[in-house]
Amino acid sequence: MPMSAEDFHQSPSLLVAIPTPDLRAVVPSLITLGQVAHRLNRALEVVLGEASNIPRARNVALAQIRQTMPQATHRWVLWLESDILMLPNTAAEVAPALTWAETHQQAIVANYRMATGENVLMTTRTMDTARHYTDPELAALPVWSEVGMSGLGWAYLDQPLNYVFHADTFGEDVHFWWDHPEITLHWAKTVRLGHKKTVLLV
Repeated sequence: MPMSAEDFHQSPSLLVAIPTPDLRAVVPSLITLGQVAHRLNRALEVVLGEASNIPRARNVALAQIRQTMPQATHRWVLWLESDILMLPNTAAEVAPALTWAETHQQAIVANYRMATGENVLMTTRTMDTARHYTDPELAALPVWSEVGMSGLGWAYLDQPLNYVFHADTFGEDVHFWWDHPEITLHWAKTVRLGHKKTVLLV
């Protein structure tokens, strides 16, 4: 059974999964994560999933999590892609956002610019009608607004551990949301991100 919010508040760690093709990450993001874990009074547990593409890297990360928690079917996971910048001095905004997700048992996502310059948040999950939110539309949305779909560059959710990420002409993130229509997405408006070129970590 998935952990309840009450159970997970007693968990000793903040679990962050970083899918990466080359063991690269944005160092300030890791510093901010340490500060977030400190505010939550939890240890920071980082899982690096290394593979030739992002779907495989996500699956490698999930396999590592299953090894450490063989009886668990779900685990709260913060997905953080290796080129996403969590801005410095934002732990005071990020920590309560994670707590909101756990308390309300809702998945949260944060916005960032894609390579095209568009916002990553999308209006619906139906590709015939889905489009990326414009800046004015996002500015008008209140915090925790439900959105249709998003990339998994920064997402905190009660992750099904037996899931296998896959992609074709659509990304693995789109397929994940299509495969889980029961999971609603809420925008953590106070979490501010950048999208950076990566730097070698190890």
